[in-house]
Amino acid sequence: MYSMVDSANSLAELFPEGLHGKRIHAIGAGGSGISAALWLAREHGAIVSGCDVASTSMSRLLNSQGIPVTEGHETSHTADVDLVIVSPAVLYRRPDLPELTHPRERGIPVMKWQALLGFLMQGSIGVSVAGVHGKGSTTSLLGSLAIAGGLDPTVEVGATVVEWASNIRLGHGPVFINEADEFDYNFLFYHPRIVTLTAVEYDHPEFFSSYEEIRDAFVTFLQGMDLSDRGPSAPKPTLVLNADDPGCLDVRARLGEWPGQTRTFGIKSEAADARARQFNPESGSFELEVDRSALGSLTLATAGIHSVYNALAATAAATTLGVPYASLVPALAAFRGLRRRFEIIPDGSVTFVDDYAHHPRAVALTIETARRLYPKRRLIAVFQPTLYTRLHRFLQPFSEAFDQADEVLIVEVQPSREVDTGLIHGNDLVRAIAERPAFAKRRDAVRYGGNYDETAALLRQSRQDGDVVVVMGSGPVNQVISGARAYGS
Repeated sequence: MYSMVDSANSLAELFPEGLHGKRIHAIGAGGSGISAALWLAREHGAIVSGCDVASTSMSRLLNSQGIPVTEGHETSHTADVDLVIVSPAVLYRRPDLPELTHPRERGIPVMKWQALLGFLMQGSIGVSVAGVHGKGSTTSLLGSLAIAGGLDPTVEVGATVVEWASNIRLGHGPVFINEADEFDYNFLFYHPRIVTLTAVEYDHPEFFSSYEEIRDAFVTFLQGMDLSDRGPSAPKPTLVLNADDPGCLDVRARLGEWPGQTRTFGIKSEAADARARQFNPESGSFELEVDRSALGSLTLATAGIHSVYNALAATAAATTLGVPYASLVPALAAFRGLRRRFEIIPDGSVTFVDDYAHHPRAVALTIETARRLYPKRRLIAVFQPTLYTRLHRFLQPFSEAFDQADEVLIVEVQPSREVDTGLIHGNDLVRAIAERPAFAKRRDAVRYGGNYDETAALLRQSRQDGDVVVVMGSGPVNQVISGARAYGS
């Protein structure tokens, strides 16, 4: 594996004059984050290319922007490059890929794409959004607020923002907003001036052995923030955290004496700097209050209490950047969300909901939100677990997440960066859900769907007028939707 510290520090030494004219190749370029880093490098004058095992929405987007991304791996891709960047998933699943080993043998640096992004953020007012839930939505919301406030930020998100039809927004102002992922300590490549912390709980059991280990990773990340004296015009080093989240409060307590300032957001906490008052879970409306000032009532385009928390997180960070209060409510109300974040897709009388939920808490919240929005309609939950270790470690909380569904279809496990060793199977989750009191008398309401095509075929057979079908997972499980639709594709 590659050293984070060495690669993070060496990019500045490798490219002291910047990236102009340098050749950079990305392996796994169709990923959400790496595609943004490659695009940004091109904007900094680099000559870029990429490859992936299959076409993705992001690789097609790069191709449409004149960035060549080819299918398949060939050592010739890295023949004349100055740097190879790679997705962490590739490093874990295929560390001996010739496209990786060949450049290393010739002395060409190979680094995770996060190292490149961290290098590109240098000199900016970095604003990173971290946490095990809501990073993408909060990042894009914050970007929208910063745009409304006239800051013209650059924004990198790990998903497609509906408004931008892209995962990146290229700005010309000094603010650089990014989504900071905790897996494999990826966020340690970033040294932001401001960090927004959405939620901290145990996740990534394939990498972190315990809650304490992932919590301490967040503490280490915060200890690496930019605390330098950047003059009176720059925002103070600031941690924006969820005052209602025990994990966030735990991280802050363990940070100890810290010279930066802390701002908070929440719904329950009356002392929070950004609050949602009079939140109505049925309509989704709430009164926005910032620094004890009532700013007005609004309803977000994206449903659910988790969406309100994302909006509050973005609000608290935006005001730290100097975004005027007057622009907050209109910008929040106008925000159209991200692809695959409770994205509603009508199909005749049937409503599909496409969502990225892949952690037990997120799955439960997504189903709860759908049930609240459509209380009298049959709700079919379709879920693809990601990672065998995650399903194995969280089997019980996953089984509990589906209690409010009428029917459940489990898609085969998405391996992601893992190899199937027989640790667990999707049928194990089917059995665990069927044993819940909510399904004990109707066990046949919980089924194993198989692969995407097989699951789509089951949905086509069983769909009824008025159904709400909630499709969840971090992989391309939304393929099931196009296969199960009757009135579109």
